[in-house]
Amino acid sequence: MTKDTHEGKVMSLMDHLEDLRKRLIICCIAVLLAAIFSFMYVDQIRILLTRPVGDLVYLNLMEAVTTNIRLAFISGFFLSLPVIFYQIWCFVLPGLYRHERRAVFWISVLSLLFFAMGVTFAFLVVLPFSVRFLLGFADYQLQPMISFNSYISYSLGLLIGFGLVFEMPVAVLILAKLGIVSAEFLAKNRMYAMIIIFILAAIFTPPDVISQLLMGAPMTLLYELSILMARFVRPRVKELIPEQ
Repeated sequence: MTKDTHEGKVMSLMDHLEDLRKRLIICCIAVLLAAIFSFMYVDQIRILLTRPVGDLVYLNLMEAVTTNIRLAFISGFFLSLPVIFYQIWCFVLPGLYRHERRAVFWISVLSLLFFAMGVTFAFLVVLPFSVRFLLGFADYQLQPMISFNSYISYSLGLLIGFGLVFEMPVAVLILAKLGIVSAEFLAKNRMYAMIIIFILAAIFTPPDVISQLLMGAPMTLLYELSILMARFVRPRVKELIPEQ
């Protein structure tokens, strides 16, 4: 089986599999090296991430070590995202037409940008606020004793969840580009979208109302931004439809 790469070259199925294997190995090496580098500074990463909550405890002998390693690998994954995106780009590039390459490039850039915005918003606003709110239930009879592992799971789930939901405008942009949705459709079904948004907020955030509201409100604004983006790309849908 062969495939035309639109550049005058033909690659067999085995060539594609070999190229995919090479790209995956490069991505794994990049994540591993970035994780090793992150582990060298894991104390600083942990202090930065745990600043809203203060001192933590660990409940068994291995918890501190395994959680530090997990934190280093997750940090390494984030640091290696440019390499991962580049390898994905190099893999799909030969099979794309020129206008498709331009669209995929900008979608990749926007995806990385909106994900970073979601993580930053969660780290600077949502995480400190939600931690203060939840610690506010403590009193003289109820003292918090938060384990290192549980807090890292909570905070990373919050950061990744916000990073994913901030991809909403990019997802709508793709759907509008393909002609699957339109700005009129999104505006007409705004009420149903709000219900779905707060259901997703309940799924992607820890089980507290404050985190869910802090996710639902930005998602509502992102939905309105998605409508504007859908209006912007609507005249360009025909680019993806081959001429008869």
